[in-house]
Amino acid sequence: MRIALIIVPCVALGILLAVMAAGVKKGTNIFKIPAVAWMITGVLVVVAIGIGIERNEGSPIPEPAPRPSSAPPASGSFVWDDANALSDRTVRELDQRNDRLWDRHNITVAVVTCDNQRELGEYAYRQAEKMGLGGYDMVVALDIRGDNYWLLLGSDVGRDFPYDPSEYAYEYMENAFVRRDYDGAVLELTKALEDWYGKQYR
Repeated sequence: MRIALIIVPCVALGILLAVMAAGVKKGTNIFKIPAVAWMITGVLVVVAIGIGIERNEGSPIPEPAPRPSSAPPASGSFVWDDANALSDRTVRELDQRNDRLWDRHNITVAVVTCDNQRELGEYAYRQAEKMGLGGYDMVVALDIRGDNYWLLLGSDVGRDFPYDPSEYAYEYMENAFVRRDYDGAVLELTKALEDWYGKQYR
């Protein structure tokens, strides 16, 4: 199609120039000849169509960005206990809690554990990216050897959450965490978050 739009105007233009040259020799005003006028119009139309197609082909319409997904990661769970700090029973309960949150609100509260992460907030963010979490999800991160914990909010839920994340995590986790009861710490915090989601996004 593109080749035809290039060749046809060139041929027509060549014929038109030949007719004009002949008209000049005879002293005739070729623009008063209907056939010549129609030929000029046809050439202009074909050229305009060609330019329009070229622009459309050169500037494709961008596809919309994919929506963030909270589909389960390869592990099948949003609980990544790399530090082996949680019991199997706690992991099952956290998975069941996330199933409820997903069914009711399409959100996830992930729980990750690690050892000696210098920047726990950045670690939680990286894990959220790996899981494919979205703007209304949260991550609870525990650094066992580093004796630290972190509550990371998604960009959208962060606008609705009325509490300071650090203070909120401290309120629900600190007592159990200092006793090294990591199961109790994450269960109490995620239960409070489940209740908050239920009230906020009915």
